Amino acid sequence: MSEHPLAALRKNMQELGLLEKSGLKSWIKVGALFLVVGILYTVHLYLPLAWSIALLPLTGLFTTTLAMTGHEGVHSSACNSRFGNISLAAIVFPLFSGLSMEHWRDKHNVKHHAHPNVIQKDPDIHAWPLAFSAVDYENSGIFRRFFQRHLQGILFWPLTLFTGHSIRWESIQFLAKHPFKVSKRKRFNKLWLLDCTMLVIHYFLWLAAPIFFGVAWYMVLGFYIALWSLVGLFLSMIFIVGHAARPIVYDYDENWRLQIETGRRIKMSRISSFFFVGLDYQIEHHLLPSASHFALPKIAPHVKKYAEENGWDYEEIGFWKAIWISTVYINKA
Repeated sequence: MSEHPLAALRKNMQELGLLEKSGLKSWIKVGALFLVVGILYTVHLYLPLAWSIALLPLTGLFTTTLAMTGHEGVHSSACNSRFGNISLAAIVFPLFSGLSMEHWRDKHNVKHHAHPNVIQKDPDIHAWPLAFSAVDYENSGIFRRFFQRHLQGILFWPLTLFTGHSIRWESIQFLAKHPFKVSKRKRFNKLWLLDCTMLVIHYFLWLAAPIFFGVAWYMVLGFYIALWSLVGLFLSMIFIVGHAARPIVYDYDENWRLQIETGRRIKMSRISSFFFVGLDYQIEHHLLPSASHFALPKIAPHVKKYAEENGWDYEEIGFWKAIWISTVYINKA
């Protein structure tokens, strides 16, 4: 490991104390976000329908940010202890968001982080019915090809409204299949049971409890669908700018270079960065996934300098430019 190209960078970050985590900061941020969304959800109960709809984008933005803090827990970058990270992930992902933390760990940590933008390995560049590359297009049937060539660019952003709901459905499928895909000893492990329990409580608190206390069922269901549709849109805006229009990789021999050259750093203000929970520093997050997002702004200059010294392509652009580039790429992919 002492000869690994990133060994000097990691050692430097450790000496500067930038790989230390602050569980207190993480829990304060999660607590503050729960307070904000709690107030917003309560306000929606008393507003006229038109005003409630007008407030929904703001509510969706803070809901997305809270949901994204679960990403920190699954990466073990929120707290120093395993118990702290699992607790945060369980509260934010399955309980609050209805997303399985074990499904996210498998899809995001194991598959995406190990192979960003790699054909047939990164699930984030293979999403039915879209094509993210010529390979996807060539492997599609005639109707999907028509959609990908003529409609994908127009319908991409409207389709992202289904993202939150589709990930939730994938979570249920993952948990249902899990006991039949692992050894008998690991079939009903503690994390699987925790995931399932929290998901059941999620649907009870979000859907059954409000109806029990007198809120009309169509208002409850409508709010749930509309809110999490907006969350899907915001999540897509956060994730798409990190990798879209960066190189699509067929084969590689340097994983550390892959982590740098398939991602990009998004330049934005401190206020805007708050809502990204570290994913505006996509390159730094991929190189050091267990680093706290609070430390990434200080880590970024060191990573950029290190990449440039080694001749690796470090891309750094503004958010709206990244949105435009990503949208054009999806249209032509």
